Amino acid sequence: MRLPDIAAYSFNSLRKREIRAWLTIIGIVIGIAAVVSLLTIGGAFNKEVNSQLDKLGSNIIFVAPISAGSSPLGSSFQPSSGKLYQKDVERLKKIPEILDIARLLRGSASVQFRDKEITMQLQGVEPGVFEVITSFDIENGRFLLDTDRRVAVIGSKIANDTFGAENKVNVNNYLIINRLKYRVVGVLNESGGGITPAGSLDSMVLIPFEDAREIFSEKLAKDEIHALAMRIADGSDMQSVVDKIKLEMDASHRVKEDERDYTVQSPETLRERIGTVLGLVTAFLGVVASISLIVGALSIASSMFTSVAERTHEIGVLRAVGANADAIMKIFLFEAAAVGGIGGLMGALLGVGVVLLAGQFGVPSELDFPIAAFGVAFATIIGILSGYFPAKQASDISPVEALRYE
Repeated sequence: MRLPDIAAYSFNSLRKREIRAWLTIIGIVIGIAAVVSLLTIGGAFNKEVNSQLDKLGSNIIFVAPISAGSSPLGSSFQPSSGKLYQKDVERLKKIPEILDIARLLRGSASVQFRDKEITMQLQGVEPGVFEVITSFDIENGRFLLDTDRRVAVIGSKIANDTFGAENKVNVNNYLIINRLKYRVVGVLNESGGGITPAGSLDSMVLIPFEDAREIFSEKLAKDEIHALAMRIADGSDMQSVVDKIKLEMDASHRVKEDERDYTVQSPETLRERIGTVLGLVTAFLGVVASISLIVGALSIASSMFTSVAERTHEIGVLRAVGANADAIMKIFLFEAAAVGGIGGLMGALLGVGVVLLAGQFGVPSELDFPIAAFGVAFATIIGILSGYFPAKQASDISPVEALRYE
């Protein structure tokens, strides 16, 4: 039999077993959809994180009073073990490779605009240093100045969405922060969730460091700082600088290595930690998705074995009219491959749909057609492997015994 004849015969057989065929296909659809969507979203998320870390530059180091192993990037900076003080800054200034040190304060406060009042995060920054360390663009107005007091720079989300579509915040509007008026002097460009030492750019409310110290005075100890961000001279050995920082911080806090009440991290260590977490999550979800594929493969094999048993007489007729064992095997293999291929194609399309839907909810997503194509090919291969033994069984049936079978 020629391949077109085998294909036509196989598809005709599948149509006759429509319900069973579709039930088998659904198992493959679910598995491939899960694999395609998880791999695509996982890859896009990893790419987005690396992109945001790249914006920080390769010469930025963070210090925060949180447990070792935690990420200070975008965290609340609330102490989980110790605290940072101005004396730490003075010690770190002794390290020649450190060009700039930005002190940061962060905490929640009541922010009112017109008739809406919302509790949100404020970031107190040093105007002359923060913009040197952080990469951002001003859409309207300007950034904070060293001489500024009671002014604010806000992210695009705060300006356009936080207080409602009818209450957009513009330059020279006033925000009431803890019952004090702050004039908005600048609005940041939309960054798509860009990350900085103080958190997400789009959700920022930046105020001068000293204003933040006043707002959070009841929660702060004398000279306390929530976090430090440092710019290192180009060409410096990052690990060597990190070791020097730890040496100074250990001396300042009078702690040993296993007693550290702070963490020091560079973009590279952050990237490694985030990559490890993403890898574990992706691997776990991949295992879950693989279970669906295994179930689908077993479903194909079961369906094909049942089909062979039901069509034993049909096999005998085919052999009687000239089809050899090789042709019989190709017919059943093609049917199994078709079930896998159809399920794979539908699963890939469903997976792409999940990715597009996730993108509408702000989840990092970027269509990756090679992954979708891999899903279709992988499902087809699963179909062939699952159908091999049933096909071999069909080809080994004796023509005489097959014709006698009722």
